Amino acid sequence: MTKRTAEWALFSVILIAMMLTTASVSADLVLAVKKSSSSSSGSTLSSAKAVHKTTKRTTTTTNTAVHHVKGVKVFHVHSVPSKVVVGNTFGFRGVVFNNSTATITFANGTCASPVSITFNKNVITEPQTRTTTCKAQQVTLRPGQQSPILSPNLSGIIYRATAPGMTNATITFKYGALIPPSKSSLSDSITRVHTFIILPSSQSTSLRNPSSTPGSQPGVKPIP
Repeated sequence: MTKRTAEWALFSVILIAMMLTTASVSADLVLAVKKSSSSSSGSTLSSAKAVHKTTKRTTTTTNTAVHHVKGVKVFHVHSVPSKVVVGNTFGFRGVVFNNSTATITFANGTCASPVSITFNKNVITEPQTRTTTCKAQQVTLRPGQQSPILSPNLSGIIYRATAPGMTNATITFKYGALIPPSKSSLSDSITRVHTFIILPSSQSTSLRNPSSTPGSQPGVKPIP
């Protein structure tokens, strides 16, 4: 009887020891799972922050890339001659006004024109052979300054009227600018539309005849 009691006591001790060991292992597993979940959550959060920062930097770069100079204008545009007739060549004059805070530069037109013009109808652009050599020059306009421009000048093209009617000329003026205070340089351009009238060739004689009755000649007023 005593021997059996001792065996039961030993069995009880072994059973309690096994239960304590199992409980310890379970606790370690639960702690490891919690640490793993916490680590994964922290890693995900860090990744999200990194993505957010990257997106923010990309947006800032994009906004900088689309920066343009504000305040550069082309006005007082008119055709040369003032009355454009079918079959004749012509050009345009205008004034560039730098109303920005940047200093701008552009070609003066001797070798290359700062102005390019396209027409919706009634005009063709013809190449012109240069008879003289030229040296490239630039015009510099500080804030508040202005300068006349002419197109075409000696840029190797001419404009010829081919049909009568109202015509739109899309004028693009290209220039370079120094942006304060960093003095970074960029290339920019502005575009405006000038509308003018091309007269039939039958009216070219009356336009040159000073004896014509005043008011009988159709007046042409350039649209600024």
